[in-house]
Amino acid sequence: MGDQAKRGKGLELLLQLSLEICSQRDLKSVLNSVWKELTRVLQAERSSIFLLDEESKELQSVVAQETDQIRFQRQKGIAGRVLATGLPMLIPDAYADPRFNPEIDRITGFRTRSILAVPMKGHSGSVLGVAQVLNRKDGNPFDEEDLALLEALAAIAAVAIETVQLYEEQLRATEAVIAALVKGLEMRTENGGAHASTVRELSSLTAKAMGLEEARVKLVEWAASLHDLGKLAVPDMVLHKRVALTPEERLLYEQHALWTKKLLEMMDFSGDLAAVVKIAPFHHKEFQGGGFPHGPPEGTDVPLEARIIGAADSLWCKMNPRFGERSMSLQEPWPI
Repeated sequence: MGDQAKRGKGLELLLQLSLEICSQRDLKSVLNSVWKELTRVLQAERSSIFLLDEESKELQSVVAQETDQIRFQRQKGIAGRVLATGLPMLIPDAYADPRFNPEIDRITGFRTRSILAVPMKGHSGSVLGVAQVLNRKDGNPFDEEDLALLEALAAIAAVAIETVQLYEEQLRATEAVIAALVKGLEMRTENGGAHASTVRELSSLTAKAMGLEEARVKLVEWAASLHDLGKLAVPDMVLHKRVALTPEERLLYEQHALWTKKLLEMMDFSGDLAAVVKIAPFHHKEFQGGGFPHGPPEGTDVPLEARIIGAADSLWCKMNPRFGERSMSLQEPWPI
């Protein structure tokens, strides 16, 4: 491939990576796809991306062609050197360089000859990992033009990876807050019983069994955790009543669905989880029409995720009756 053709292909790769990352496709599959094309454009044998695992102090591959995941101590080899210095490296003869770590070749059965490695830097300039390309097929070492292309791709990929990592950290923090909130809610409304957490588990299992994609399963799990949040506004005298509710008390109890909606709107969920507020408050809506809260959505317009949570909630309530209802066992015939 001539220099001009290589430059053209390099620009295509940069555009492809930018567009695919912006379209919010699965980041790992995008990186695998682009790095496979990078290998072809640079006429190399393999390419890889290693990210630093801060907990284990290891570099681990998130893209590694024709091999299983690779892990090694952060200070080892050419990748370790690039990680430590934050500088790119062009190695024409790997085995002639004392910094090269041949252990990976022994494990994978691959023979490394030449290496092009660049740091992957985040917004703050910290090095998140290392991008590598191995062995030009024509036997020549990689050149400055190859380096420029890999550095440009690595810069785009690093920003995308850091954004995903920050988002995942935010999700973990939010999960912890929600778990504490749900536990406090259960202590007040269920005498410590694991109602919301059990409904979450049942809903998650149902969503997975129905073949819902991962993002929708996560949405079901969050909405199920928070489906009874509005019970915080229901008086104790109603929540803990052991006999049937009066019509007035029933109305007070049913208000918890509207309070759930109001409280979730105040929590201001974003991204994929913004739809939690369109699901959790409506798990008492009936498929045939009716249920509470009154008003839309009705019948088939009720989101599938809300109906999944409603089924899980109904099962729990049948096995743990309240307000003077009779308990139903799994051995009894269920009304249809």
